[in-house]
Amino acid sequence: MPTFICGAAILSEYKYTTKFFKLQGSDSINFSDILKSEYEFIALLGKKDSSELIRYRNKKLGRDMVIRKLPADANTEVYRRLSQIRQDNLVQIFDVVTQQDSTYILEEYIDGICLAELVPLSAKGAQRVVIQLANALCALQKLGIVHRDIKEENVIAANDGTVKLTDFDISKIYTRGKSRDTVLLGTATYALPEQFGLAQTDRRSDIYSLGIMANTLVTGEHPSVKLYTKGRLGRFIVKATNISPDKRFKSAEDVLAHFG
Repeated sequence: MPTFICGAAILSEYKYTTKFFKLQGSDSINFSDILKSEYEFIALLGKKDSSELIRYRNKKLGRDMVIRKLPADANTEVYRRLSQIRQDNLVQIFDVVTQQDSTYILEEYIDGICLAELVPLSAKGAQRVVIQLANALCALQKLGIVHRDIKEENVIAANDGTVKLTDFDISKIYTRGKSRDTVLLGTATYALPEQFGLAQTDRRSDIYSLGIMANTLVTGEHPSVKLYTKGRLGRFIVKATNISPDKRFKSAEDVLAHFG
């Protein structure tokens, strides 16, 4: 039986309030039909494996929303946890809709540009990005979430200068006491030994990837090719990308403390 508690009325530009309709357990109601009647298809933003990212516009309000379409059996626990919070540097998740054919994640539409298109940045600009993403990681860590795919392609720079972390398809809930990850996922050049089966990924894994990304932002290169070591940003990169998890920053709060 399909179940959904979904949708969001727009309060102001790119801002949504709570549910504007609530439907439960009806085989006669299909979420895709509601999309067709209430929203206008704007563009397919991306497609990979078994997921699609689609931009829609509310016909009455003229505001946009993003729908992430996943298989019906997709693990949505991360998205469900994210839907309970709001943090400026995380793309807002409004709701999770599960039906027999597919799962739909209702997300904030961000008017901006992929961070990868802005590389290289100045050291000052890269540091601003790192601090904002460390704030995002603080929120994720409080929820027990490990992102596992932090890279500039998964960060959007909004027109107001805010950066937002997106794409939680391979994120996981950290399980205390587990020795290693069951499935090996993530982008190889940003991943570390934990993500190749040697140990379980945890909050330090995301910080490692953030360090790799920070180095790429200022040099355009992986730190194994060209390592940035200047100033506070350089010291962050060196510590964050240490091959030993115990020698890295222990948490995103430690990263923020480093930058003062």
